[in-house]
Amino acid sequence: MIHFIKYIVFIFILLSALTGHTETPEQQALDAVQKNYEKVLTFEAIFTQKSYIKMMNKTRDTKGTVSIKKPGKMKWTYGAPDIQVLISNGNTLWHYVSDEEQVTKVPIESIYTANTPALFLAGKGKLIHTFNVESVNLDKNPISITLTPKEDDQALSRLQLFANKKNYQITGSTVYDKLGNKTEIRFSQIQTNKNISEKTFQFQVPPNVEVLDYTKNP
Repeated sequence: MIHFIKYIVFIFILLSALTGHTETPEQQALDAVQKNYEKVLTFEAIFTQKSYIKMMNKTRDTKGTVSIKKPGKMKWTYGAPDIQVLISNGNTLWHYVSDEEQVTKVPIESIYTANTPALFLAGKGKLIHTFNVESVNLDKNPISITLTPKEDDQALSRLQLFANKKNYQITGSTVYDKLGNKTEIRFSQIQTNKNISEKTFQFQVPPNVEVLDYTKNP
């Protein structure tokens, strides 16, 4: 559950502190991605996700829709065959798995650690404090930014962000972990700064569904 959430929130990490003093083409591209991201207050798209699990030597393809509203609100809806819904209202995160007839409810703070990119979704961290910029590839569209963690104790080994070369809109990411697993997410039909109702980020528990509530104090 926790690893699933962490990989999802990688996509919309805040690109804070990527700016620098040397105006190389690579740095200019980083600055442009940062500037574009700061202007995006809401984000809606169709996504495709490809998850490679090394231990099983298996790849799973899924697709769905995503809505994000800064700061910290999001809804990811996964379609068949693995129907899931992930919703955060900024304080509580719900993860509903249809086939299991079960929903997990956790405080959003519980997935934040000092070395987790989940921090950045809610504006509670600085990218440069956690990652080194390994490379910026401007030769293709989308451009790619490769980041590596500064600390050795993270499960994450490498993160790639992809952005449109014309408008610098983030179009996806690829996450590599130390177990050899890889999760790719790509966005299409992107819409930004459209009005999104607050009801979008409110979860209604379906009938006859078990709730695992970890928001209560012991």
